Amino acid sequence: MLRRIDRVPCSSGRIRPSNLLLLTQNQSQIISSSDQTLITNICSAYERTCIATKAKQCPSFPSSKRLSLHTFLNDYTERQKSLVKYFKLIPEFERLSMSDKIHLIRNHFCITLTINEATLSSDISQNLMDSVTVLYNNSISSHLIKCIQLVHSYTNDRILLKLLLIVKSLSSGINRYTNDIDMDRIYDDTLGIFSAQNIYVELLWKYLLSRFRSEFYAVKFFNKLMRDLLFVQRVCFMTESYINCLTDEIEKMDPLIQSMWPISKQNNDTNMDIIDTKRFL
Repeated sequence: MLRRIDRVPCSSGRIRPSNLLLLTQNQSQIISSSDQTLITNICSAYERTCIATKAKQCPSFPSSKRLSLHTFLNDYTERQKSLVKYFKLIPEFERLSMSDKIHLIRNHFCITLTINEATLSSDISQNLMDSVTVLYNNSISSHLIKCIQLVHSYTNDRILLKLLLIVKSLSSGINRYTNDIDMDRIYDDTLGIFSAQNIYVELLWKYLLSRFRSEFYAVKFFNKLMRDLLFVQRVCFMTESYINCLTDEIEKMDPLIQSMWPISKQNNDTNMDIIDTKRFL
């Protein structure tokens, strides 16, 4: 069995060396050797899952301009499978209950898709832009395009995006499927999720401090990053609300992608979760 992300062995040719970050003396005081190893292993795990899947099975998303929503999202199935495999290599994620893992994956489907695509792509696919323009109304499509462009503006730092992907995947403060705002009734272990997220928030902050010449500029960048993520999250909510109403399209989606959406009121969270998403966890 593959060892978890904090202990990934360095025998694979795709695993980056421990000097992934070329640190100055000042930076090395911020990023410890264990932090540097963790970042290296995060990148290695991402390469062996998400990047490997892109290279072998789905070099672009979508593969062509799509005219229906289900074919558009079905094109993402293999990438979603690899993203789930990536999350499973995060020990703090893997230690959570099956129910909590499923809820986290489903609640953050749209935003993790957006960040993942930016991390995988060197530029914005014209097929993606054309598909978004066709599939959504003018308001949503214009917001989505701005959202995609905004996240892609951070592609000069892939490590940052990979850290954001983990931080967002371990957020228990969002629930897409019920009006219940008490997270303790949605997740089995909110404290465990919060504790896990804190590890990677701290790592993200240390990484930012190491990239800027002073804390002032790190704080300034972090504030902009949070504003941008809030905008992306809002657009994701708009998009998901729109898709929730398209029952016919949802029913034509591949099982894994379909399990990201509540098909009807008769299908409660648990039933949907167990049937499809659980098979990949």
